[in-house]
Amino acid sequence: MDELGGTARLAVETGGAETGAGAPQFRAGLTYLQRAFFSLMMVALLCAISLPFFLSPTQLLQDGGVRQGIADFAGQRPDRVPIRLEGQWTMVWHDAPYAGRAFPISVPGTWASQAGPDGKPLPAQARASYFVTLRSLPPGSYTLHIPTVFAANRVLVDGKVASTRGVVGRDAASTRYQWRSTDVPLVATGANIRVEVDVASYLHRRNGIEASPVIGTVEAMRSWGGLRWAQEMLFQVALTVLGAISLAIFLFRRSDRVSLFVALGCFGFIPSTMMLGYDNLLLMLVPDLGLRPMLALVDLFGTASVIFALAYAHTLFPAESPRRMFWILTGLVGLVWLVQAFNYTFSSVLTTSQVTAYSFLAHASGLAWIIVILIRAVLNRRDGAVPFLIGMGAMFASVSMISVVAFGVAPGSRVAGIDYTAFGVVIMLFSHLVVLAERWAVTINASEVMNEELRQLLEVSSSINGEMKLEALLKKIVEATSRILHTERSTLYLYDAEHDELWSMVAEGVAQKVIRIDAGTGLAGAAFRSGEVVSVADAYADPRFNPGVDVETGFVTRAVLSMPITTRDGRIIGVMQALNRVDGGTFTTNDVVRMAAFAAQSAIAIENATLFAEVVASRNYSESILNSMSAGVVTLDSEGRISKINPEARQMLRLSDDPQADSAAAGARFAAANPWLAQEIASVAQDGSVRNLIDVHVTVSDGQDKDANVSIVPLLAETGQVGTLVLIDDISEGKRMASTMRRFMPQEVVQEVFSRGDDLIFGSAIPASVLFADIRSFTTLAETLTPRDTVDMLNEIFTELFEAVSSTNGMIDKYMGDAVMAVYGAPLPHIDDSANAVSGAIAMIGVTQRLNEARRARGLVPLRLGIGIASGEVVAGTIGSPKRMDYTVIGDTVNLAARLQDSTKIYRVNAIVCEGTARKIAGRFPLRELDLIRVRGRKQPTRIFEIVDTGELNAEGLADYAEGVQLVAQRDWAGAERAFAAAALAMPDDVPSVLMLQRVRHAQKESPPADWDGVWG
Repeated sequence: MDELGGTARLAVETGGAETGAGAPQFRAGLTYLQRAFFSLMMVALLCAISLPFFLSPTQLLQDGGVRQGIADFAGQRPDRVPIRLEGQWTMVWHDAPYAGRAFPISVPGTWASQAGPDGKPLPAQARASYFVTLRSLPPGSYTLHIPTVFAANRVLVDGKVASTRGVVGRDAASTRYQWRSTDVPLVATGANIRVEVDVASYLHRRNGIEASPVIGTVEAMRSWGGLRWAQEMLFQVALTVLGAISLAIFLFRRSDRVSLFVALGCFGFIPSTMMLGYDNLLLMLVPDLGLRPMLALVDLFGTASVIFALAYAHTLFPAESPRRMFWILTGLVGLVWLVQAFNYTFSSVLTTSQVTAYSFLAHASGLAWIIVILIRAVLNRRDGAVPFLIGMGAMFASVSMISVVAFGVAPGSRVAGIDYTAFGVVIMLFSHLVVLAERWAVTINASEVMNEELRQLLEVSSSINGEMKLEALLKKIVEATSRILHTERSTLYLYDAEHDELWSMVAEGVAQKVIRIDAGTGLAGAAFRSGEVVSVADAYADPRFNPGVDVETGFVTRAVLSMPITTRDGRIIGVMQALNRVDGGTFTTNDVVRMAAFAAQSAIAIENATLFAEVVASRNYSESILNSMSAGVVTLDSEGRISKINPEARQMLRLSDDPQADSAAAGARFAAANPWLAQEIASVAQDGSVRNLIDVHVTVSDGQDKDANVSIVPLLAETGQVGTLVLIDDISEGKRMASTMRRFMPQEVVQEVFSRGDDLIFGSAIPASVLFADIRSFTTLAETLTPRDTVDMLNEIFTELFEAVSSTNGMIDKYMGDAVMAVYGAPLPHIDDSANAVSGAIAMIGVTQRLNEARRARGLVPLRLGIGIASGEVVAGTIGSPKRMDYTVIGDTVNLAARLQDSTKIYRVNAIVCEGTARKIAGRFPLRELDLIRVRGRKQPTRIFEIVDTGELNAEGLADYAEGVQLVAQRDWAGAERAFAAAALAMPDDVPSVLMLQRVRHAQKESPPADWDGVWG
């Protein structure tokens, strides 16, 4: 059986291929648990460093704090640690129903959550005064800090006004709010000090003193206040830096939407933290900011930040975040945002604050779902999930604390005043920085591993590509597969089409015994038949597994990875199979990627080796042809001695079967009979030039003269000229060849081809542009015509098409029924071949239109062409039998041009060119990027372009279409629909616009998968 034929394919198997001492070793990266541990340690370290900033100790008065409106400082040291004035203050009510009445009230806390003198809840909107008497306060200077009161308030000390925040009115119309904290200076002389805080709460649902007032000596309060401001600044800087870093990452890497959502979430959260901190930074920065815009800024941005946080977690861990749940929660929080925006626009601040109180539940639900996502991510061992969970937990706690204060769920002293509120956001910053560092570290490590694997793959590929003997090549391939994938055994099955079997000719460990299996059985057969990768963790648990090979070889198969080997033209020539990872694990996605890359290289190497064998066979065949040639062929060495001669030349020189026996004498006789030829040979040997002597007289052995074409060519090697070849060809055959060539190329081209040797005629790889033109609806048209009319019509249009091609420096390759194939660049390529091909297509369309005018005048049906143009490398040469040979081109470029011509039927356009052609003619012809398609025989998608007739399509419609194509690439279906709809409206008869509009509408209903390559099904 012929090893190199198409019917019998070879396969090789190797067992236990180890990497060896000289093989490159991959650096082991950190495991998931190690990365998680180091992430936790980094977060803990950063938290420990910043923790002292959040320690702001205060103390409570002895005996339970303030009692019956009296704060007794006996035995207290306010000069060391500030004291919280918590407890039972005295309240005097100024409005109905308790006007003028005094009763005890708890501080901190809203008064609406407490009972009045009759046991009923106090009204939320009213005016009241808080009183506390400072008794036994040691003499000295003090500072009383009144935290932010979310109402208009005024502080009086011994009846004198010490501070005012807003306007304390008697009703809503006369009241103005200024939400700020207050520092009141006090001087103690030993006498009692009476402090009064008047509060008017008419404009907002919040009321009362919600956080604990703090008092201490000036020095103690300065230290305490400075620490609180440091906390505030660190708090704000944390959010700003986190947002800025994330935004910078997004700007430098636009595909990183995770960082964008982090940035937007942080920036949206800043207004809330500025208002609810130690003091209201918003009013400090913008003193004239009104209550309504301030609250709208805080609530709307805060709610938006929750939406961005949801998007952040969903995008970072999509597998752990079901899309439906994400959109439900996003919609819920988005609805809250819309309600808030509506109320701030059309309702009073009081009504808006009452409605907004319930948004806390939506906020908490969204953030709680993020925690669920992170827990699932941790359980699934996702990188970055552990530190993110810790940071998000702290973030959730801090946001919840601020929210419960903002919406009146809990008093400020229990939440907002706790130092770890800001600390939670700082932890979030640190955790996200660690997540960012971990993501980059994992990416860099993966890149290094990939580079190492790529280097190893290139090294192996070089070794494979350097091997031209097929059997030795197959052995190297399977050994390299085991080395790259770290497997115990690798198998390369190739397909025997004659017997419909997959088989291995060489198998290590089985005494060179051939293993054959049916092409449709086993895991290898499943991969071969389906054309897809088959990976199983337990072979014996898979019903497709064929244990017969294990029984026959004694090998025990566990994990199996089978991959079809596909050639560039889409043919599956075999299956590459890896068995049992050395580490005992299962095959991963990275293993599949590596094997796919290696399988592609192997397919090329196998094809090259097969081609090399075919070239050797072809050389032998050429040798046979040389021996059978009627022309004489003589090669001379550097000394002028005959080294090779064919039978015809041997007969001319009257040589025996051993030309070396009398070569000197024969050469002398021939030179004496043809002294001019001997001089030409000497000239070629001297200057290395080529001599083509056309139609000369040569005296042969029998004394007769022959009209011949004589070619004298130097034989070159790396060291220089090593001899001379003399070809004496009967002129009659040369004339026949020249006549044949003149049928498809101009005379000047024929002369240049002859002057450059026969490679251009008998086979060469050259860059060219191929054009296919087909008459549309020819079958239907021919049914209405007689045979004679059909032939006349074809001759009429083909005559015009021939002139269109010839006038643009092209060559008609062949006529195929109602189609024509033209080539630009063969046999001699030119720099403008692509442009000439497009010019030829335009000329074809033009002559068809002129021809149609005449046909219409005769009452005949007009004709229409579909044209496809592809540019690239082709194999050009004379192909056929010795009795009839035609010069033509073959290759992938030719196939692509034919496919593009077929595609004009789908898009109803005149001419389509490939991306390579479009790139070469860019700016010289009007083009429209039409679509991204996958043509038969090619794996990679092909971008196609239309040669635009500006008389049929307007610029506005073309611009809309181009915008639609870009938006499709961005998966913006709604935007693409608008663009294609506009294009279809501007160009009603444009089929591509309508077709793309239908596609994007379908994509809106059923979006393509995330790994969609842009080709419509």
